[in-house]
Amino acid sequence: MNILFCIGRNYRDFSPLNHSAQRFAKEHFGAIHQMSFWDSLSSSNRNYEMLLESLKFSIQQASNLLILASYQDFDDLLEVMKNNMGVESRAKNLVSQSRIELTHQTQNKICKIALVDLQRVFADKMESQMHLKPCADSKISVESPMRAESYVTPLQGVAQNQMFLYLLGLDGSSAQALLGGIARDFEVDLEVLNADSNLEILTASSEDYSALCEFAKVVQATFVDKVFASFNLAQSVIEMLTQKGLKITTAESCTGGLIAYYLTKESGASAVFDGGVISYANAIKEAWLEVGSEDLEDFGAVSEVVVRGMLEGALKLSGADFALATSGIAGPSGGSATKPVGMVFVGAKSRKGAEIIECLHFKGDRNFIQEQATLYAYLLFLRIFLIDY
Repeated sequence: MNILFCIGRNYRDFSPLNHSAQRFAKEHFGAIHQMSFWDSLSSSNRNYEMLLESLKFSIQQASNLLILASYQDFDDLLEVMKNNMGVESRAKNLVSQSRIELTHQTQNKICKIALVDLQRVFADKMESQMHLKPCADSKISVESPMRAESYVTPLQGVAQNQMFLYLLGLDGSSAQALLGGIARDFEVDLEVLNADSNLEILTASSEDYSALCEFAKVVQATFVDKVFASFNLAQSVIEMLTQKGLKITTAESCTGGLIAYYLTKESGASAVFDGGVISYANAIKEAWLEVGSEDLEDFGAVSEVVVRGMLEGALKLSGADFALATSGIAGPSGGSATKPVGMVFVGAKSRKGAEIIECLHFKGDRNFIQEQATLYAYLLFLRIFLIDY
């Protein structure tokens, strides 16, 4: 039996990383027969004893056990497995700072165990692949006037008394400091989700569903253009646009239609989305979006200039009020010293003239990079929408 055992909310709650973890496990095993997800290894966690029992069962039953966790938990994990399951560890089992391999043998069977910090693996690959050169400074221009009115959208799909707080221009630690007092008032727990990425997201959880809802309303009313609470971001985007009678379009290269896909998965998408362009080839960028051939030749498809042209072309072609665009290197091939795998330009633009284009370096496999870029595009839309409307 092949078992995937994940420790950390990121693996359970952050959908792109969850999918990436399952792909990694399938590459490791060939097939996954059982998966288990746990919040943390902390002994103060109320499910700690259940975690230990589940881990013990997994070691007893599995022929191959892949444990995904933060490398900071490796020592504790090794100690727990030694004291509770009789698994001995040796220094020679250290494959790298992000991976440890063990073999646990009993009279009846052998269990091969691998401890892996998946996000550290991604980071190691990026660093060993090539020396990164910084992107040119991101351009942010907001020509439309700022609005003082607040925009509070209904909460979307809060499951298991937990929601995501998307941070717009705030880092996780700053947001925790700003929101900490409000969270304590409503007895809500805040945690940074997927800290090792360009996506600044907090999880808010509470045993009291109504308290969580009230907390979110207060946060959104207080930090109008800085924090956005939602469990289903694409559905929230649709509802916001529907309420204002506005439409959105997409021009995608490296994300291959994912931005449009997540919108059209949701009910009500037809009211705000008429269509988008997957401009994977430069010829399509030129022919359909009117991106200048000189820009493509001088700067390359993965550039701020080309993404700006894609945004402008998409708005012109569709007649929509907002456009989202991406162009980058999703990998695993195609990277270079100046444009490595994971480098993506993501942009958003409104017909009123507000525009944000940013250069990001995402870590992960191809699909994880694409999903992170897709989510980031939605966040750029929010930053413009919450100012314009």
